[in-house]
Amino acid sequence: PQMPVSVTADSGRFEQDAGSGLYRGNVELIQGKRKLFADEMRLFTRNGELIRVEASGTPVRMEEGEDLQAHANNLVYDIRQRTLVLTGDAYIEHLGNTFEGAKVEYSLDSKRVDASSEGDQRVRLVIPAENQIPGNDKTDNADSEPTNP
Repeated sequence: PQMPVSVTADSGRFEQDAGSGLYRGNVELIQGKRKLFADEMRLFTRNGELIRVEASGTPVRMEEGEDLQAHANNLVYDIRQRTLVLTGDAYIEHLGNTFEGAKVEYSLDSKRVDASSEGDQRVRLVIPAENQIPGNDKTDNADSEPTNP
């Protein structure tokens, strides 16, 4: 079962029949460790269950505990597919690795990131040294075997 979702905003309207809500002004959505902040957010539900969030802002920000931080001009969160699509100066930092591009797609389950460029905006990926595969570096580190027996 999903964790409960709470939304706060300066103004909001939820249409039960349509199963959608529109929230404006300092919108904050919280679901467990996942937090979304936006200027405007549209929520879509089916049978009372949240299935999709579309957010826009300058920028929209999202964080999930310490593991994931993201921001972009637009964010679409598909709750059932557990995917995020960030567009417009998209930036995502996951476990210390950062991805930037015009569009970044992220799967919350497989932790897979797909970044794509647009026009002259290239994709950029930064992997900090400590996240690289151990054994690739030839420098001594505390985990390696002592060289002198």
